[in-house]
Amino acid sequence: MEPKARFSKKVNETDYLNVTVFNGKKHPEDEVIRVGVSKKVDAGQWKTEYEMTLYRTKDGKYMEMKPKPQANK
Repeated sequence: MEPKARFSKKVNETDYLNVTVFNGKKHPEDEVIRVGVSKKVDAGQWKTEYEMTLYRTKDGKYMEMKPKPQANK
């Protein structure tokens, strides 16, 4: 799914604050807002340090979504 909007800001030498907004899957008029901090490990390699996902209904109500389980690498 393509994001509606994507913003990124460099925090320091290796960390970036990222905000991504998607349409809701079941209700496209709703929004999923993902906020996270990613760390550049080395060339082309990134690690998500922190992440929070919010769901916003078309009525303007917000709720935090449970994190997705991480796959073992």
